[in-house]
Amino acid sequence: MRPFTIFILLTALGATVFAQEETLLTSDHETGGFGGPVAKFTRINGQNALMLGGRGGWIVDHSFVIGGGAYGVATEVDAASNILPEQGPLNIDFSCFGLEVEYIFRPDSLVHLSLYALVGGGAVRFVKDRAQDTQVDETDLAFVFEPTANAELNLTTWCRIMAGVSYRIVAGVTQIGLTNRDFTGPSASLTVKFGSF
Repeated sequence: MRPFTIFILLTALGATVFAQEETLLTSDHETGGFGGPVAKFTRINGQNALMLGGRGGWIVDHSFVIGGGAYGVATEVDAASNILPEQGPLNIDFSCFGLEVEYIFRPDSLVHLSLYALVGGGAVRFVKDRAQDTQVDETDLAFVFEPTANAELNLTTWCRIMAGVSYRIVAGVTQIGLTNRDFTGPSASLTVKFGSF
């Protein structure tokens, strides 16, 4: 009887030792990631502008994305002539960056939708010569929130093309001669995503 009891106890102990540990994110969740360039067509200070940048993220279960992005104005945006007139003609330089959270609906479909939002900061400054990036006055920091709706095409297993519309909300601009309204407004974007989806 004693050897049988010892056998049962050892078996129970072994089962406890080799039991699978419970975790919030287990191996049952498939993960991937992506990165890629972004072009945004928008208006800054009442003028058409092109913003270029990139975004990337970690994908959980093909649908939930957490990552980040950064974008900056790539075209000339003129400041009003009465802003720092002693400096001569100035351009407005605007960039934004932050955390991005996205949800992708039916990611295995050839064409599908996604929603994401950027929450972060923005930098506003005046430059005299864009080619040499000669800054005039100090950089002004602001809050940026930009929700986006997208249509995405699964081009290959490792490449996606996404077109979207967004509305950028900017708060806290204190730069001389500029207001939040000069940076708040709609955008149209085109994104190419490379990675494991």
